[in-house]
Amino acid sequence: METADLGVRVAKLREARGLTGSQLGTVLGLTKSQVSKIESGARRLDVSELAEMADVLEVSLGELLGSPRSRSLALAARVMTQPSDGADLVARRRLRQILEADSVLSDTCGLRPAKPSAAGTAVLERVEAEGLSNAGGSARAKGERLAQVVREEFGLGRSPVSDIAELAERHLGVDVAVWPLGEAVSGLCAHADGVAALLVNSEFSAGHERFTAAHELAHHLLADPRDVVIESDLYDTSSPGEVCANAFAATFLMPEDGVSELACEAPVDAEMLGEMLRHFRVSFQALLNRLRTLNLVRAGDAESWLAQSPTAVLRAAGDSNPRELTGPTLNRRIPARLWRAALDGYQSGRVGVGVLAGLADTDAETLYTQLAGDGIAPPSVVDDLADI
Repeated sequence: METADLGVRVAKLREARGLTGSQLGTVLGLTKSQVSKIESGARRLDVSELAEMADVLEVSLGELLGSPRSRSLALAARVMTQPSDGADLVARRRLRQILEADSVLSDTCGLRPAKPSAAGTAVLERVEAEGLSNAGGSARAKGERLAQVVREEFGLGRSPVSDIAELAERHLGVDVAVWPLGEAVSGLCAHADGVAALLVNSEFSAGHERFTAAHELAHHLLADPRDVVIESDLYDTSSPGEVCANAFAATFLMPEDGVSELACEAPVDAEMLGEMLRHFRVSFQALLNRLRTLNLVRAGDAESWLAQSPTAVLRAAGDSNPRELTGPTLNRRIPARLWRAALDGYQSGRVGVGVLAGLADTDAETLYTQLAGDGIAPPSVVDDLADI
């Protein structure tokens, strides 16, 4: 290992994390001068310092030492080096945990890359054949067409989508995590080199959560050129990519024939809005935007409805539990493929509880106790000297 090469990597990672030499030194118990010597290659790091440095810079020890990175680790690094004001750091760190677990499980447990099903492959082939991911054309029309393609290939008809995360994982080869992440971001999409992961914030309502999942899925299916897409404003219309993703989410979750069936050409009132919110399980804003797009409600009337709280509208509709639709879900979902592999690896002794703790974003000792209570434990250690 060349000390100069290591120093260059330390400097780049420090800058990517927005740290000064003094700040890095304070965390590590080093002076600014010592950090400067490390980065210039004039000072070596001992083994204990290497591990601590990797932890502070939020990379694996292998990455710090310049070992070839797996595709998942490379994407995790890009997630953490996105330009940011820091408000989305919790979300980016959570996605990094998911991607790092993918890499560890691939190395230790032979975890295979996620692959689309036959129906998912058909969707991707039609996206390519119809040029839906190409630049140009109407962004809204592309998003709506993509939703139609997905619904057709998955045989959804006019029915509501029951579980977007399960559908994405089973048919489209995308790992989906749902987690409380504060209120700075709605979701993230990270995809590159055969790796794809979506992270959805559950600090919002169930409808907002579902719209976010569909929105992020659109970014992936349409091959958004950005490796990492971070959504701070879910209903942003400032770029074609966001307009397209929103059009997909709206059409996918609220197909026109399904909406028309419930509307029955009747005036839009609280009862109708309440029924549609329950049926499609979308947010109040997403529903009214969709009704306006389908010319079922005028723009001015939509604004009047939006001036009211969703809870008030649901109560006016006679809904017995408005909070179920309007309150934050605080759901916690770990990608099923990764969690299964982690549990298998743990029980066979190929990975430690730390890997599961990273996936579950919890304390390793607490998780160990919980798993043991469920009868899940690593292999017993055989004492070869017990009979002596």
